Amino acid sequence: MKEPSSRLIALLGGDESAMELDEAAMEVAALDHGDLARRAVFRQLDLWAARVLARAGAGARGAALLHALNHVLFEEEKLEGDREDYYSPANSCIDMAMARRKGLPITLSVICIEVGRRAGLRLSGVNLPGHFVCRYDDDDGVRVMLDPFHGGRLLTEDDCLRLVEEVTGASLPPIEELFAPAPKSRIVARMLNNLHGAYWRRGDLGKAAEVAHWLRMAARG
Repeated sequence: MKEPSSRLIALLGGDESAMELDEAAMEVAALDHGDLARRAVFRQLDLWAARVLARAGAGARGAALLHALNHVLFEEEKLEGDREDYYSPANSCIDMAMARRKGLPITLSVICIEVGRRAGLRLSGVNLPGHFVCRYDDDDGVRVMLDPFHGGRLLTEDDCLRLVEEVTGASLPPIEELFAPAPKSRIVARMLNNLHGAYWRRGDLGKAAEVAHWLRMAARG
């Protein structure tokens, strides 16, 4: 495995508010396959955001942007969860998820968050047990969850609780903390943990050990 750039160290130990998830996700991907075409990935995110804005129309905000994002990413680009090879390391790498149009819930969520940011749509990540979704809040206090793994379907909090029960077998109370926006550092840590688990399942203990090093750094941050 190629040593990542010093940028990952800076991201893990730097100012949370200054971290951009697209950049951090690319550094996680660099742990898997080294030097990356970062500019091409960022440009693709820009282009998808431009299409969202074009579809939503001039001056569109809020729900109109959310529906436009959903249409562009899931109906036109066909982003979806990888059910056939869920634990592939590729599903933890944002560049490969964008190229393959498949990935893990958290990787697809980062794509949504970053396209949304470019389009002026504020989305946050929600670190559910066994799953990961995006959260949208409008100016009137209405909250909805977007599930990128399942084709961008929109979920209520009750829907999320049922989904968690299906995935984990555990029934959870609808506590507010469960749906709190995940800090960016926690999102990066979960992406690292997923990559570590992918290597471990494949018996690639060398790569698993290297990613574990970065997990420890994320925990200290």
